[in-house]
Amino acid sequence: MRKRKIMMPLILLIFLIGCNTHSQTALDLYHALDDNLSQQDQQLLNNLLGHAQKFHQLNQELTMLVEEMKKNDELEAAIETMQIANEEAMYIYNLIELDEKPSNHSLKELRKHIQASIEKYMEAMNTQLKGITTGEPQKSDEGYKEMNQIKEEFNHLISSLNLEPKTSNIK
Repeated sequence: MRKRKIMMPLILLIFLIGCNTHSQTALDLYHALDDNLSQQDQQLLNNLLGHAQKFHQLNQELTMLVEEMKKNDELEAAIETMQIANEEAMYIYNLIELDEKPSNHSLKELRKHIQASIEKYMEAMNTQLKGITTGEPQKSDEGYKEMNQIKEEFNHLISSLNLEPKTSNIK
């Protein structure tokens, strides 16, 4: 009976700790980086941020093109543009994948997070495209909302990095 009294609060505590953890954003992970990255990790960070910038630019261009196509009621052109943008997102994802693996744990986590965000973006775009082509507005809206969440995170990351460039002491 006494063991049961001890175990119950312990289980509850573990459950509450698990519920209390929040997912980190790319910016949180960026700020968690050590200031003393190795020269190779610094180069990998620069590459990763360059890829994130390309992805951000892709999103801005896609948004601008799709908005213009909406005005002119060019649905097929918009779908084709989104498919091309999805392929370009995959290309950026693959560029990150082809880079060497960083030795710094925080940089590994940032890399994984950015890749996962790009992957989720591609899945969300596919959901949106499927909803558009099959005439399912809920699916289209779901994909659109997910894409916007990811775009906002990248917008925040890129704008913050432009305001707060991270300087590093290279080993």
